[in-house]
Amino acid sequence: MAYEYCCAFCEYDGWLDGTVVGLDAAHVRWWAFDGPDDVANGLCLCAIHHKLFDKGVLGLTPDRTISVSAKFVGRTSAAKDVVLALAERPARPPQPGLAPVDAAHIEWHRRQVFRAPARSG
Repeated sequence: MAYEYCCAFCEYDGWLDGTVVGLDAAHVRWWAFDGPDDVANGLCLCAIHHKLFDKGVLGLTPDRTISVSAKFVGRTSAAKDVVLALAERPARPPQPGLAPVDAAHIEWHRRQVFRAPARSG
């Protein structure tokens, strides 16, 4: 609900028979590492971007723009359109009045998960 059932990275918003499909609530600081279950530690991500975020291909900067690891290799137009084109784009914010991702959680993800360095746009 916080992201209006839309991927914060690509704005995918799939539905089937009135049910959201292909979207996940993604922890920025993983639950297993004391990440709370609240909006300030979460993003709505499509399944592909959730997996890439958890593997460190994608990350966030302190100003909540999307980072793409320079270590990621994608040669096809699909990889360029779905992943590489995200570099330095702003992530979609939550609805007005809801907390954006907390800087401390972004920093944890950057140190523990993201595969630095980041590509430039």
